[in-house]
Amino acid sequence: MAADILSLYILLMRHAKPELPFGGKIYYGSTDYPLSESGCACAASLRGALAGLELEAVYSSDLERARRTAELALPKYADKVTIVPGLREIHLGEWEGKTFDEVRSSWKEIYEARGASFDSVSPPGGESFKELQKRTVPAFEKILEQSDGGNILIVAHGGVIWTLMCRYFDFELNNLFFHSMDYCGIHVLKRIEIKKANSEESEKLLCLSKYNWSADVI
Repeated sequence: MAADILSLYILLMRHAKPELPFGGKIYYGSTDYPLSESGCACAASLRGALAGLELEAVYSSDLERARRTAELALPKYADKVTIVPGLREIHLGEWEGKTFDEVRSSWKEIYEARGASFDSVSPPGGESFKELQKRTVPAFEKILEQSDGGNILIVAHGGVIWTLMCRYFDFELNNLFFHSMDYCGIHVLKRIEIKKANSEESEKLLCLSKYNWSADVI
């Protein structure tokens, strides 16, 4: 008897563009900025592309910009979005809300050290990307464990999605800014479960189908 092969899709979407002070030239992670007007419009514009998706569940970070993106992009699931605090964006400590120039001038040594080692150097009172990954991966794996085999959409953040890409695929944490991570960009993962014939055992594989995919081509 041949093995049974089951597959599901996991869509990781970055939130839409938030409304940021100082023209967006600031450090922000866990600060809860709302979506901008253009961000709301962008999220709402995804409705047509996503309307045909059959989803078992929709998950979101607990920050408003992620939750609101999910509600606008998938209105029929708006009251069914499960909030996952572990998917909150990286906490930048004392740098939160500070302009790029302020950080460069006030924390010169740490700023330069972090530029060389994003993975392990954290802002004062904040997280490094390795520390971020220690909470995002368990949160993601818990979502997978709870799945009954249907498709899943997760709305989160650039840093969060990047740590997951690095955990499961061939990316390096330090190379964050060498790869595009667009607002409302979608990263499509395919989870394949191969159930062995005449056995209770199964093998689970996670594949990267599309990176930073635009919803208008789904």
